[in-house]
Amino acid sequence: MQAVRQKHCTSKRGPSAGFTLVEVLMAVAILGVTALALFEGFSTGWATVATVREDLRATQILTQKTEAVRLLTWAELTNCPTTFEEYYYPLGGTNSGVMYYGTMSATGTATNLTDAIPKPLYANDVLLVTVDIYWTNNIGNQVLVHHREAQTLSAYDGMQSYFYGYNR
Repeated sequence: MQAVRQKHCTSKRGPSAGFTLVEVLMAVAILGVTALALFEGFSTGWATVATVREDLRATQILTQKTEAVRLLTWAELTNCPTTFEEYYYPLGGTNSGVMYYGTMSATGTATNLTDAIPKPLYANDVLLVTVDIYWTNNIGNQVLVHHREAQTLSAYDGMQSYFYGYNR
């Protein structure tokens, strides 16, 4: 029977035995730049989500106000407040959030059209109402003011009167 020879791994200490200080510093620098880019991407992503949420809330408020105006008669519309404030609490609390300021204005009837366009039969019974909304948010050291606007028509007797066949 032959004797089994065992080979022992011997390690030579030399230039190929480990990483140099320059290689380690370069790896740390690359890792640092990658981590910084990752965290900046997360920060920008969350800021974009917050901005989109605020914009969506502004659209919801505009829709709510314009739909309410469409149901009012002109007599009710004159009693409607011309300014409003709405809030948005993204975390569900009541102590911090975005405040939306808005105005509503009526700008005359469809009889204000130019002579080149034939006036519709309902021109004296329709009023154009504009709803504006403003809100601010802080991004870094910069304060940004946002604005949205929606317009709708208000019928003399309210839209539901025309839907259900009631005429004055």
